[in-house]
Parts: sequence; C-alpha cells; structure tokens
Amino acid sequence: MAIYLARHGDAVSAEKNLKRPLSLEGISEVEKMSLLLETMGLKVDKVIHSGKKRAEESAEIFSKKICDGKISKSKGLDPNDDIKDFWKKFESEDNIMYVGHLPFMERLASFILTGDENGALLKIKTGGVVCLERSDDRWHIKWMFSPDL
Repeated sequence: MAIYLARHGDAVSAEKNLKRPLSLEGISEVEKMSLLLETMGLKVDKVIHSGKKRAEESAEIFSKKICDGKISKSKGLDPNDDIKDFWKKFESEDNIMYVGHLPFMERLASFILTGDENGALLKIKTGGVVCLERSDDRWHIKWMFSPDL
C-alpha cells in the first residue's frame, strides 16, 4: 500500500489576495513535479485536497497528469488540524494523493512513520511529494522529491 503526501505550491501573500492562490512560481513548481510523476508512470486513484485555494489548484495540476482529473476536498488537511482525528478517518485505499499544508503534512508523515507527530523526520518543500509505503504492517519512506531536483 502506498500514499502520497504533497505540499501545495508557492502561494501569493495574503496581502495580495486573501484566498492565497498559487503564485506563478507555485504553478511552475507543481507542474514540474506532476510532469516528473507522470514520467515515472505514477497513477493514483484520486487526489484529495484541503479545500484552500492553493491546495485545490495544486491538486488540479497534479490530477491532470496522474489521475485523469479526479479530485475531491476533505476536512482535516488544514495547516493546524489534528493529526489523530485525520488518521482515524484516513482512507486506507491504495494510491491516493493528499495535498495540504505545513506544518500538517510533515506532522502527518512523522505520525504515520513513528507514531509521534512531533518527530520532525522530514521537510517537504512547496510543490514537494513524499511517497509512504506500507509493508509488513510498517510504514516507510519509499521516495521523496521536490521541484528543485
């Protein structure tokens, strides 16, 4: 079983736009990453995002390359949401990408891998994606990429 945790691309400041859509740099970051994933042959069943504009736009870009545009919104993926509440309702289906925010995505990865959300195991750059794989009832990092590769 594998899941993919993605951080949205760079967003414009709240001073410029309260909804904080992706900046031009953010669009470029996510397009680069989605092209890399497509080139790898990655396909996911769906892309789930937090509902915030920058995550939704990132999810749309990713989904065009890796899952035929199938996206949906989910509560529980906002920056400071409770990790344990999200994990209780976690969709344990294989091949799902979750698009969210810091610090949530890094805390979620730490929790999945160690049971401690404060473990600070990794840093996910804007537009970055980490693949977590489960085998023999244990999770591990299969790979992690950022747009500046």
